[in-house]
Amino acid sequence: MTPVRLLLAVTVPLYVLDQLTKWATLEFIPLHHEIEVIPGLFNLVHVTNTGSAFGLMRGWFNFHVIFGSVMAVIILWMLFRKSTDRLTRFACALILSGIFGNITDRLIHGHVVDFLDFHLGGHHWPAFNVADSAIVIAAGLFLWSSFTAPTPRTS
Repeated sequence: MTPVRLLLAVTVPLYVLDQLTKWATLEFIPLHHEIEVIPGLFNLVHVTNTGSAFGLMRGWFNFHVIFGSVMAVIILWMLFRKSTDRLTRFACALILSGIFGNITDRLIHGHVVDFLDFHLGGHHWPAFNVADSAIVIAAGLFLWSSFTAPTPRTS
């Protein structure tokens, strides 16, 4: 699949899904409230994050926007120029949707909106969103592709 098709088939729909789910969270779940979906496992919540993963580097607004923008340019370059295998190209499309989604939040709201909340027993995972999921999956695919033989790119 060509880079433009990947952007249209993967990046744009995931970006739209991310923004729609965050809009629904802002619209229907009051800040710091939760809706139990699967007791003992999954809640919908409304929390904000001014940091990066797991709330690290809270309040570094300019850093997050600049770093995300620089990474988006690098990933776009990889997608269009550098990357040769399909798995890496797909990972690039995924990570771009996540970067764009979280940068949009930072620019519009001053923070990222998180709403997916998983826990099991006494173990609790920090809340996250669709953009975060795309970034984590992309990172896993990048890691996976580094251990596998490249599959040739097909335009």
